[in-house]
Amino acid sequence: MPLASQPDLYIIGLGVSIPGHVTVQATRDMSRCVRLYSIVQEPPRLWLPKEHLNLEVINALKMYNEDSIRTQNYERAARTIIAALDSAHPLGYVTYGNPMSYDRVAQNLVEYAKASDITLQVVPGISSFDTILCDLTVDMAPAIQVVDASWLVACHIEPNIYMPVLVMQVSVFGSFRTHYSRRPEGRSLGGLVEYLCRFYPPSHPVSLVRSTGQEGEPANVRTVALGILSEVTSEDLSGASLYIPVLRYPKPDQEIFDAMERM
Repeated sequence: MPLASQPDLYIIGLGVSIPGHVTVQATRDMSRCVRLYSIVQEPPRLWLPKEHLNLEVINALKMYNEDSIRTQNYERAARTIIAALDSAHPLGYVTYGNPMSYDRVAQNLVEYAKASDITLQVVPGISSFDTILCDLTVDMAPAIQVVDASWLVACHIEPNIYMPVLVMQVSVFGSFRTHYSRRPEGRSLGGLVEYLCRFYPPSHPVSLVRSTGQEGEPANVRTVALGILSEVTSEDLSGASLYIPVLRYPKPDQEIFDAMERM
């Protein structure tokens, strides 16, 4: 029986590797829901709580229309979930990774809840940002930049060459539309490559990284020169993020360093 103190809506992240990343908290909060809306495509039996395998799970991806503007699909899914709260709660929205990391449906749900009397709880999960750093065996310290590929170019954002850059959503660069039925090819990155070559030489090595999501399988990491990035295959590009290492390391102010050592 749902507790009176429970939120109306849970937004639950399951991580990247299913079921390996499913947390105790995610399992507990899914079991508190009367229905789940999910974009996770692995069979529910792999990630549902064992004692709730009959819990109703609705595939939210069926609310997406091919070739439609992505934001319209995300809004449709979020509004469908919000409307369902009139007849049942608590409900759950289940997604990959961390819900607060590149998931517009989750963000829409947060915004709609803030504008109404809907209470919600966000359950964190392991994000692709976390797995990419592990796949590359690099530390985010002392600094790293994370940016959406299309936003980077459209807003003329200048990357700081003294810090590594993680460019997200590379496989959907240059289009606002949903294209699930076809896989992008490297030539779709021509505009991104041209823009990045304003700041990095064409010979600068960059890596396309895609975490497999399968335990025991290595990540797909393809390192190429920036100038030929648009020649990669659709397999390399699909679902991948782009890691750009530092071009030049900054020179510290020795007086400041010396002062820190004396503190």
